[in-house]
Amino acid sequence: MGCKARIKSLNTGETHYGECVDLSVDGMALRSAFVPQFGERLAVIVLAPAVGGMPGKPFEAVVEVKRCNEVQRGRIYEIGVRILTRKS
Repeated sequence: MGCKARIKSLNTGETHYGECVDLSVDGMALRSAFVPQFGERLAVIVLAPAVGGMPGKPFEAVVEVKRCNEVQRGRIYEIGVRILTRKS
């Protein structure tokens, strides 16, 4: 199960919603109806799940699109990104 994510294109300023299904030290995988361009820069905010009743701290980063694969025809796409900078 993924965490909710807000994805904002730094090229167009448009905001899209989806989920983060994988997060590593240098990248993440997002699922959304949004189809970005290769190399596009996105501002991503991932809402961490609540732990023990306390809300998790959101993870914020600027990322660069490395791949986009169709998961569900015309509806859901998996976007692989590289993390460029993160807000602590």
